[in-house]
Amino acid sequence: MNHDHHSHESHHSSPNSSLAEPKTPWTDWLPLAVVIGYIFGLALVLAKLTEFSIFNLLAYSMGFFFVFFSLFKLINLSGFAMGYNEYDIISKRWYGWGYVYPFIELGLGVLYLLTVDNPFLHIFTIIMSVVICIGVGIKLAKHETFQCACLGTVLKVPLTKVSLIEYAIMGSMAVYMLAQM
Repeated sequence: MNHDHHSHESHHSSPNSSLAEPKTPWTDWLPLAVVIGYIFGLALVLAKLTEFSIFNLLAYSMGFFFVFFSLFKLINLSGFAMGYNEYDIISKRWYGWGYVYPFIELGLGVLYLLTVDNPFLHIFTIIMSVVICIGVGIKLAKHETFQCACLGTVLKVPLTKVSLIEYAIMGSMAVYMLAQM
């Protein structure tokens, strides 16, 4: 029997067989989809438990988004800073920004979870989202491929239009919240 790693294996797995799933176009994005699903699920539940409003739903969504994403970054702060430096326009000018950004993101998350409705909070979020979108957009325009640092080094996802859309949505939600004031 040929035990060459390149040969086709039986569909029956043994305790010693690899547990690796076959690679599909969605394999890279499944962890991100799960995290975002949890974020919006938690936001919906919390909005239902409190005085439900569009503002609260958006605030909780943004709060959980920023808190969860900052925690992934903080698990390996130096790894995040190194990856973030690949595409963030502020980090390219000041490397220390990659060490500061997760704490700012955590602070934004806490403020949104507390449903703080302050124009400066929303304006700052809009500015941060625009800066990130510019950096990601430049890399995408150059057709460069590398890992997105949005989930730190814990979950590896490629930098694609999805990364751009995530932060564009956060910025858009902040614009909406600012306009409703």
